[in-house]
Amino acid sequence: MPTKYVTLNSTAVHYFHTGRTTLPGVVPDVSRGESLLFIHGAGSNGNTWHRQLAAFGDAHSPLAFDFPGHGRSGGTESLKSIDAYRDCLAAFMDALHLRPSVLIGRSMGGAVAMAYALTHPQRVRGLVLVATAARFDLPQTMLDTWQHVMLGRAQQPFSTDAFSPQTDFAVMREAWMEQVKTDPRVRYYDFVACNSFDFTDRLGALNVPTLIIAGRDDRFTPLERSEVLHRGIPGSTLVILDNAGHTQPAEKPAEFNAAVSEFLARLT
Repeated sequence: MPTKYVTLNSTAVHYFHTGRTTLPGVVPDVSRGESLLFIHGAGSNGNTWHRQLAAFGDAHSPLAFDFPGHGRSGGTESLKSIDAYRDCLAAFMDALHLRPSVLIGRSMGGAVAMAYALTHPQRVRGLVLVATAARFDLPQTMLDTWQHVMLGRAQQPFSTDAFSPQTDFAVMREAWMEQVKTDPRVRYYDFVACNSFDFTDRLGALNVPTLIIAGRDDRFTPLERSEVLHRGIPGSTLVILDNAGHTQPAEKPAEFNAAVSEFLARLT
């Protein structure tokens, strides 16, 4: 997948695109179909969306980027809050002069997408909220584990909790390989930012077409969290994927991509 960098506030931000490569400083062609912007989860990076970029690249203009401190972007620190990530997303879209886009965010990325849509509704064509919640409530044991990892008191855990019991081991292994690309300090403070986020009372103010995709076996953001989103966001659609956990785009890519394709067709 072709990649490029753009500088945001003196930080080199890495992103993936489709189509032809371009010279440094020249934004790739993003004129096909809908502009699709994929937003990764806590401690993750844009490469986790590679199946979606490959699937949508012919008909649309998909982009996926690494937030500062994540993946191959510069920086060593988390941005510490969902609002800070929202502002980073805004800066990225402005730097590339993106037209109004469909924001597709998983977990923390979904929270960032909702925050952006409420602040800049005229820049959003639609929302796809994946394995996300209006309020996360991550368990303290999980936060403690990653704090110990961050402080060098424990090794990184490579847990199967994020996946359905039916998920192929190759998908899990790939996810763990992406996990180690981001410093544990960044991942820990991403989780802290998620736990400080509460959008429950603001869902009704979202006035853009919204698709919510939930995994029936998701233990990090259980199905009832997606149902809260569905009840709270006017006119939203909820799709539930069987045998999928917290990493649905990788666990069930065909079903996930089909749900997104149907949503995009309705937008057109």
